This record gives sequence, C-alpha cells and structure tokens, in this order.
Amino acid sequence: MKNILIYGASGHAKMIVDIIHKNNRYKIIGFLDSFKPNNEDIYGYKIIGNLDDLTALIKLHNIEGIIIAIGDNFTRQNAFNKISKIAPQIEFVAVIHPTAVLANDIIIPKGTVIMPNAVVNANAKIGEFCILNTKSSLGHDSKMANFSSLASGAIISGNVKIGVCSAICISASIIQNITIGDHTVIGAASLVLKSIGDYKLAFGVPINIIKERNADSKYLG
Repeated sequence: MKNILIYGASGHAKMIVDIIHKNNRYKIIGFLDSFKPNNEDIYGYKIIGNLDDLTALIKLHNIEGIIIAIGDNFTRQNAFNKISKIAPQIEFVAVIHPTAVLANDIIIPKGTVIMPNAVVNANAKIGEFCILNTKSSLGHDSKMANFSSLASGAIISGNVKIGVCSAICISASIIQNITIGDHTVIGAASLVLKSIGDYKLAFGVPINIIKERNADSKYLG
C-alpha cells in the first residue's frame, strides 16, 4: 500500500479521504495545506506541513504519491505546477468512488477524481486532474480537457467538448454537440443550447453569456 499525501484541506478533501478509505489502496500520511495551521485535524488526519515541507516529508515518510484536493480548477492547476517543480518524481494519484459507473473503454488519468454515482459513457475522454462530482454524467464521445470539472448533478450529452479549466456548475445541462471554451464557467441549473467561447461566465435557461472572466476569477463560494 503506497504512502500518500493530500494537498488541500477542504470539504472536497474530506470526500476524497472517504473514497480512499473505500478503495483501500493507499495509506494517507497526512495533509499539506498552505493556509491552515499544522496539526489541525481534517477528517481524522493531521495537517503536517505545506509545500515548503514537501521534499522533507517525502523522505521522512517514504511518500510515493500525492492527490490535489482543490475544487477550484485554476488553483488546482497552479498547485500541480508547483508540486511538479518541487517533486518531479512524485505520482499524482487518481481516485474513483466504487459506485461510479464507467464504460469499459474509459481511462482515468492522473490526478482525476470521480465521485459517488458519477457516470462516464462510451468513448468519453477525461483529461488529467479533472473532477466529476456526485451524480454528474459525461455523455458518449464527449471530452473534458485537463483541469476541467463537472459539479454535482451536471448532465453532459453526447459529443460535447469542455475546455481547459472550465467548470460546469451544479445541475447544469448541456445538449449534444456543444463546445465550451477554456476557463469558462457555466452557472448552476443552466440549460446550454449553444456553444460558449473562452473566458466566459454564462448561465440561464436558456444559457446567456453574462460577462468575460479571467482565468483566476473565483466561482466557488
């Protein structure tokens, strides 16, 4: 069983801990967090340092893997870049809840998290460091680029393309053959009937572009 660290001590991290427990493939040594104090307890595990401590902790605890438990897509991408520079040899772990339903041809790449009751249909492609939250569904032949995410209950039809770092929020629905650009956020409960470009905030029934956004604009409360 490989020793791993979890970077990011949030509610999202607690869900990841639960999946790791259910799969029983990794031993969690503790959390790293850049904003919370050491020794704070998160779902039964202590914060044991921040990224400045990573090299020493890898040696001390024989760490073989790490998972980035950060819900914000752009922040997760930045964390990956920092960790890769500090510890280029470390494995980025993917976790899949046992209740997730994956078509036989689905490959889950490094750093990606699949939450309870998520569905991934035939010939869909999921990028690295993606998140598919509880009861989200990715349609056949659809593609999620690296660091993109589906929130709980998001429904993606067939042959949809979702760009880098883009977020589809809670209970949004996207019809077939739609393209969502990079760094775009689709608001909760939206109905997406047309393609949306890069760096957009869009929501509504049907969808409307509300404004431009930056890559680092916050969208999670």
